[in-house]
Amino acid sequence: MVSKQIGKRPSLKNFFLIFILFAIVAAFTTVVIYVCVNYLPQKEQEAPVIEPEPELEPEPEPEPIIPEINFQPTVDSWVNSVGGNKGVLIYDLDLDKIVGSYNADAKFATASLYKLFVVYHGYRLLQNGTWDRNTVVNWRGNTIIECLDEAIRSSDSSCAEPLWTLIGHDHLDNVVIYELGIKSVIVSNLSATANEIKDIMKIFYEHKEITDENLIAIMKDSFLNQPTTTYNWRQGLPSGFSEAAKVYNKVGWNYSPDARAWTIYDDAAIVEFPAENRHFIVVVMSGYVPYQQISRFGSEFEAAYHAGISAASSASDQVDSD
Repeated sequence: MVSKQIGKRPSLKNFFLIFILFAIVAAFTTVVIYVCVNYLPQKEQEAPVIEPEPELEPEPEPEPIIPEINFQPTVDSWVNSVGGNKGVLIYDLDLDKIVGSYNADAKFATASLYKLFVVYHGYRLLQNGTWDRNTVVNWRGNTIIECLDEAIRSSDSSCAEPLWTLIGHDHLDNVVIYELGIKSVIVSNLSATANEIKDIMKIFYEHKEITDENLIAIMKDSFLNQPTTTYNWRQGLPSGFSEAAKVYNKVGWNYSPDARAWTIYDDAAIVEFPAENRHFIVVVMSGYVPYQQISRFGSEFEAAYHAGISAASSASDQVDSD
């Protein structure tokens, strides 16, 4: 017995229909993809954000090392080699410290060093417009600006006295104490310590309140260039230095013919060594000390300075070689 056929075999017609349907779907899909790619707007791809590398700041140049020079042996040696009364102070302006001293807080007669206080305040009054530089102040017809210059350059008392009177003696004392901040000096007492004279010389050096370039130039020149007139104003400290130094100085003295001695010889200087850009204040207050000895102190100070700079340079070279 032959069994019955359970299913029928698909005809060729059905295969053909399936093939046609598949081809249509494939073609439609292809068309859709083509249209999407070529005709529909495409979202632009954002370029990747590249963060700029931070600029490296150049490393700051190291601050130059300022060698400290100990001048105490120089001071001690000089003090022990001369007689008379002495007060000495050496101040390093670049390091802002005392680097040698003797009897620096003892009071001495100032003689003409009082003019330092008169003149600096006079420049302040010109700077702030209180004074007119062309005002005549003495019997010779000198103006304020001429007298401020000559009170330092030639220690002209006929200029300094009228200026002091114009300011007022008591008023200047108050200015020095409460405005300039030198609290322990009374100018009208005509006495001061080496330390106090250092303070007014430092104020001249910094001249924070004097900004007029013309006034600054006159002020500096009057300390630096002091031609010999009746007296040699630079026979003390300045004469002891070589041309390697600029010495901005003011003296105050009294010579007694009877005693044949300098009963007062005060010398205050701002000393600059341009080659190394170094600055010091040197103050000598003295009684019965010949100016030749004060000149010698200037020479010994400069010799100690150059020896100290040389030693510091050798030490630096040794460190670099190591």
